[in-house]
Amino acid sequence: MKSRYVKNSNLTKSKGPKNRNKFFANKHQQLGRKILSGTNLIIVSLNLFSILYYGLRLENFIVILISAVLFYIERKNLPEVVLFVLAYPLSWLFFIPLKNEEIENFFNIPLPPEIRLNIDETVKSVLPVKATIIIGNTSEKKAVTRKLVTYITHGIDVEENMKYLRILQKDPHMDVALYAGQALEDIENYFEEQIAKSRNINDVESCLTIYNYLKTGIPKGVVRQDLESLLRSKMENVTKRLPEYYEIMYYLEKDENYFLKGYEVTKEPRLLKKYLLEKLRKSEYNVVKAYLSETTRKLICDN
Repeated sequence: MKSRYVKNSNLTKSKGPKNRNKFFANKHQQLGRKILSGTNLIIVSLNLFSILYYGLRLENFIVILISAVLFYIERKNLPEVVLFVLAYPLSWLFFIPLKNEEIENFFNIPLPPEIRLNIDETVKSVLPVKATIIIGNTSEKKAVTRKLVTYITHGIDVEENMKYLRILQKDPHMDVALYAGQALEDIENYFEEQIAKSRNINDVESCLTIYNYLKTGIPKGVVRQDLESLLRSKMENVTKRLPEYYEIMYYLEKDENYFLKGYEVTKEPRLLKKYLLEKLRKSEYNVVKAYLSETTRKLICDN
């Protein structure tokens, strides 16, 4: 029975002489180049000695031309030949063997391949919102838009996520821009519906709904004023034992002392952090210094 490896074995044998011939051809080529290089170096050296001893004559130019021809036969590179001639009588430097053949390959530097930003799909799926907005495709940006709607309606980083949504609204892809525009409309409808349902309810949840809606920046003019008035009236019935009470009061009154008072009442660290950051923003360093400790330092630096 004929083995299925017989054919491959014959192929391997037939390739042997070819590989050996190629090897010897390369060896002969390298030897020929070395002979040319050595001969040319001797010619250049003798010509240089002749110029120094007898002065520059016509014969020297003929020898330079012969050296240039030999150099071209060896290197097969016309720009290097031009450099070789222009460098005379320092052309002997071209025969010094250099690591990686820097001079020989000076004009043969391969161009680097085009750099592309290839990001694996599994990595893209866990990229933060900001990165996806920049490098994501249409479907990924739409998915981010849906996430942003969820975050905003649940009161998570409302102002920051609204900025991202505004960016998506200006996306060059019309599909994404329209999708983001619809998302803004959905957010507006959601909050207005929730506020209408809880208009006569005075609890912290109904206050947070109005508060988060105001932070979106969607309500304008008279509508905004009415919502702020409604929120103030509701806040009169909300317990002051909750950190959210002091955050909302700061938003309405723009007085950072609400944060400090809230920290003293609730012992909520984030209120103290907001208070100190506001003082830093206003350059009231003495106030910050009074509260400075290892704990408060960590609070300020914590992201």
